[in-house]
Amino acid sequence: MQELRKHNDKYCSDLASRPENRIATDGYPNGVVNQAMFIGCMEYRGTPTYESYASMQQKNDEERKISE
Repeated sequence: MQELRKHNDKYCSDLASRPENRIATDGYPNGVVNQAMFIGCMEYRGTPTYESYASMQQKNDEERKISE
């Protein structure tokens, strides 16, 4: 799983940071990395980012507390 995450992270980072996919933002002449594209790519390839995985775990914990 860790190798898959590394491979997908490299692929998705490259995809989201390409010039044609960057998001234009004031103060950044070359734009910024498309974070939404990165997260979507990671989830589509079956490896959610650490942030989205943590939020899914937190949501599951909350649902367990409600059902108890």
